[in-house]
Amino acid sequence: MKTLYIVRHGETDWNKMGKYQGITDVPLNENGLNQAKACGQALKDVKFDRILSSDLSRALVTAEVIRGERTTPITVDKRLRELNFGDWEAMLFSDIEDRWPGLIDEMYLRPHLVKVPNGESFKNLQDRAWEGLEEFINVNNEEETLLIACHGGTIRTLLCKLLDISISHCWNFSQGNTAINRIFYNGMGEFDHNILNLLNDTAHVDILQGHA
Repeated sequence: MKTLYIVRHGETDWNKMGKYQGITDVPLNENGLNQAKACGQALKDVKFDRILSSDLSRALVTAEVIRGERTTPITVDKRLRELNFGDWEAMLFSDIEDRWPGLIDEMYLRPHLVKVPNGESFKNLQDRAWEGLEEFINVNNEEETLLIACHGGTIRTLLCKLLDISISHCWNFSQGNTAINRIFYNGMGEFDHNILNLLNDTAHVDILQGHA
């Protein structure tokens, strides 16, 4: 069995503004960096054997901060990027709604059916992200604890894959900034069962913001 800690990146200014950032390389803001530090503190006693990260800086810096003083190697893979939002990149919800009335709501209601204009579908995202994660997991057959740092949409589609759930349910999973998800991974065979042991744990962010 392998234990997967899948963590969303910290906050960016575009997150705060409500802009769709997708594959645009938007850095962590000060709050996002503090969130990553708090997440690292929450995971300080976990021994990570290997780390995988999206190549976008908001995820990679989050991974580096969580790693801290450990010497664990980080593998960077662009297949773990967020959904390519195509024409929606850098746009606000209201601007998208004005230009493509109803389509953004359709994406949230029926994510398995919608492809973003000049961008990706959630199936496209799931296929490439799973290819990268599966390759990383299968480097060896040893029992390991792995850290994966990536993006909200990416994580949702990976959870669907790992739990054998239709991608139409990807929005059923909340994913806050630096949310921690833990999965006990047994394989993807017919009789294998992967266990979602922790979902969207943001207690460290609540403490940071004085809400706990």
